[in-house]
Amino acid sequence: MSITNPPHQTTWDPPGQGGPWPTGVHAQPGALSVEPTSTSRTRFRLKVRSILVLVVLLPIVSTGILTGIASYSQWNNRQGAKAAAQDAQALQEVAYARAKINDIRVPAMAVSFAAQLGVDETELGLLLHLNFPEYMKTGKQAIASDPVFVSTPTLRADTQELYSILPKIPIGTIAFNTVKDFMTKYALDIDNLWYSDYRKLQDNIKTWQPPGSFSIHLDALRQTYVAFLNGGNEIEGAIYVNEGEEGAPAKLELIQAAGNFASASAEFSNNLGPLGNKAWDQLKASQAAKSFNFTIAQGIYTALYGGTPAFSSNVSLAGAAMRNGLDYLSRLSELVRSASLDLYNVANSQAASASRQFVTEVSLLFLLVVVSVGGILFAGRTLTKPLKGLSDAAQKVQSGEFNLDKLPETGPQEVAMTTVAFNEMTSTLKAVETTTIALAEEDLSHPDLQVPLPGKTGKALQATVDHLAQVIRERELQRKQLHEAATHDRLTGLLNRAAVLDYLDHDVARRRNEGETVAVMFVDLDGLKPFNDIYGHEAGDSAIKATANALVEATGDCDVIGRLGGDEFLLVLCAQHSAESQQVSERVSQAVASRSIAVLDKHISLSASIGVALTQCGSETDPMDLVRQADEAMYEAKRAARMTRDQMLENLQAGSKDQTV
Repeated sequence: MSITNPPHQTTWDPPGQGGPWPTGVHAQPGALSVEPTSTSRTRFRLKVRSILVLVVLLPIVSTGILTGIASYSQWNNRQGAKAAAQDAQALQEVAYARAKINDIRVPAMAVSFAAQLGVDETELGLLLHLNFPEYMKTGKQAIASDPVFVSTPTLRADTQELYSILPKIPIGTIAFNTVKDFMTKYALDIDNLWYSDYRKLQDNIKTWQPPGSFSIHLDALRQTYVAFLNGGNEIEGAIYVNEGEEGAPAKLELIQAAGNFASASAEFSNNLGPLGNKAWDQLKASQAAKSFNFTIAQGIYTALYGGTPAFSSNVSLAGAAMRNGLDYLSRLSELVRSASLDLYNVANSQAASASRQFVTEVSLLFLLVVVSVGGILFAGRTLTKPLKGLSDAAQKVQSGEFNLDKLPETGPQEVAMTTVAFNEMTSTLKAVETTTIALAEEDLSHPDLQVPLPGKTGKALQATVDHLAQVIRERELQRKQLHEAATHDRLTGLLNRAAVLDYLDHDVARRRNEGETVAVMFVDLDGLKPFNDIYGHEAGDSAIKATANALVEATGDCDVIGRLGGDEFLLVLCAQHSAESQQVSERVSQAVASRSIAVLDKHISLSASIGVALTQCGSETDPMDLVRQADEAMYEAKRAARMTRDQMLENLQAGSKDQTV
């Protein structure tokens, strides 16, 4: 039987990250010095100064600078426009994702609210003429396929929580307010992402000089998003108010949302681009939008002046309003995407214009430098290419990438010598990296630790690596010994009191989440004190060890056993054995009874009293209550056994008297 220990995590702090180097480890000076190979020393190579003398570009460079400045300006203009276009596209994608939240939020909250009132999903669908399962299935699939929902840690966590909440909504195992609060947070998190991208776009255009229309479209885009958000609030508020639900908060939400929507639409209506204007006109002409605007007006009138809610006597109107509201919100989402696309098109147009001007400037610059093409080609072949290779490789090394191909030893003498040194340095750094990772993971069997570090620097560091490996081995051995001593009973090898109670606490918490049954058995070795008094504590220890072995024999590998102290043991049965606690109790009792202790040419049989506490874990399940219940059950079993023995003795004594008479 395996005995499960409480989880334990070992971490190692590498040097410079909070943990000191082990005592006795020292770096050797001069370890990074590199000597060129004999080939590099003997082969003739031109020096950089000689190459630069050959390239006489001063007259052309003077003119080229002026042209280059103009080209640089156009390039910056192009880059600024492209960055703005990318930001506008990101805003469009986030707005599209936000619409998907609304597609699932409205039906999810409707089903959750109905469940709170005792109306199941099927009944609600029949009342409102809406296929709620299909709405939520389609909404979940749309969210799962959209990369925006996994683009940040917050949205990834929100999406995972959504997946866990959705199955609970139709069966009413989650409160409406919980669903509402989560959906509100989910929407707010993606709204924060949209506004973050919007602020990024604002920051980008500070360094770019866009046309005046761009700033107008940018502000109009923000107002369309405000209208879109308040449109969603209008849907919730209007339906709640017209149903007579949610009271004053729903009325206030509706009135505020309607006011914010009117203010935002007044600001953007005359400042949209062609696509935005088209989407806005289609929204205003939509029959569903007109119908839902009437629903909003009904809700506002009810909120301001009272009266009978419009849907209170006809719930099918609520279903029609919800369908119209979803169409209304979809068109608002399309308005935001269209306004984003207008912004994207303006930025792309500016980028294309800047690109054309940039090409013109570059062409002029090319005509100026063509006279020096011979010198430039020569410099490119002998100097630029090897330096570029060194630069690229150095940047990779700086970013932590050491697995590089060996650079060719070409170019001027200085560059070739530098390449030789660089190649040796990268091979050493790669070996040091793999060795350090193996040490950090405390994987002393890693094959890289068996290979000596290359190069002079590697040789200097090898002693340090060897010493660190030895320190890690010693520390891991000490940790294992300390952990074993801290969590296990020295006499029986079982978990000690603290460890088994800690395991029970964690196990109940886990089973509480799964809704599993847990069975706790309290086992007490009968007659240990008189046994110690008569035969001595050494014999008593043998009885305790024999009892521990019997418990291990009678239980399964997934069950956990601990010694609470003295003659008391605690068994925590796993889920598959908890339902068989009675059979396990009998096996334990028989296993203990089958053991005996040889003392003074006698064989003393053992017996144990067992108490079982069995419960299905819930939010109120207390592990220590289970231990107390099992303890009380054990004492009850012990009292019952004692009463049985006393009764049998009285019967025997009474029978003896009768025979005497």
